[in-house]
Amino acid sequence: LPPASQASRGSGSTGCSLMAQEVDTAQGAEMRRGAGAARGRASWCWALALLWLAAVQGWSRASGIPSRRHWPVPYKRFDFRPKPDPYCQAKYTFCPTGSPIPVMEGDDDIEVFRLQAPVWEFKYGDLLEHLKIMHDAIGFRSTLTGKNYTMEWYELFQLGNCTFPHLRPEMDAPFWCNQGAACFFEGIDDVHWKENGTLVQVATISDGETEAQRG
Repeated sequence: LPPASQASRGSGSTGCSLMAQEVDTAQGAEMRRGAGAARGRASWCWALALLWLAAVQGWSRASGIPSRRHWPVPYKRFDFRPKPDPYCQAKYTFCPTGSPIPVMEGDDDIEVFRLQAPVWEFKYGDLLEHLKIMHDAIGFRSTLTGKNYTMEWYELFQLGNCTFPHLRPEMDAPFWCNQGAACFFEGIDDVHWKENGTLVQVATISDGETEAQRG
C-alpha cells in the first residue's frame, strides 16, 4: 500500500504540474494575443490620426481658408515705407516741430553731439536708466551760424504700440504698430539731455567732409 500510495501521490503531482504548465502556456498565449491586439489598435489610432490631419489640411486648402502662419514670421524688407495699417492710430502728432535739413555752407564746420537720456525722462526722471532703457539722438551745431539741430528716430504710434504687440482676432500672429521715422528739427533741448543723460561732442565735420555728406 505505501508504494501504491506514493505512486498515486507522484502521479497526482505530475498531473498538477502538467495542468499548471498548460495554464501558463494558455495565459502566455492570451497575453501575447492581447499585446498584439493592443499594438494593432495603436497602429490603427496613429493611422487614423494622420489620415484626419491630412484631410483637414486638404480641406483647408480646398476651401480657401488660410492655414495658421508659422512663427516667427520671416523678416520682410521694404524699398519704401509701407502704408500704415488703419488699426494703428497715433495719440500724439509725430515730429510736430520738424523742419527740412538746412543746406550747409562748404566752409562750415559742423560739430556732432551724442545725445542720450532715459525713455520718458520728462515724466519718470532717471527711473528707466536703471533698466538700461535709453533713447538716443544726434545733435549738430553749425559753427558758422551758431544754430543747433537735433535728429532722432522714434516711433510713429507711441512707444507702447511699438514695444508691445496687439492680439487681433482676425490675425494669427501678434501685430505691432512699430513703424518709425527720423525727425529733424532746429534746436537741442539741453536740459532734457543733460539732466539725467548725456550730451557730449563726439566729432566735427569739416569743410571737405561737409561736401561729401551733402553729395
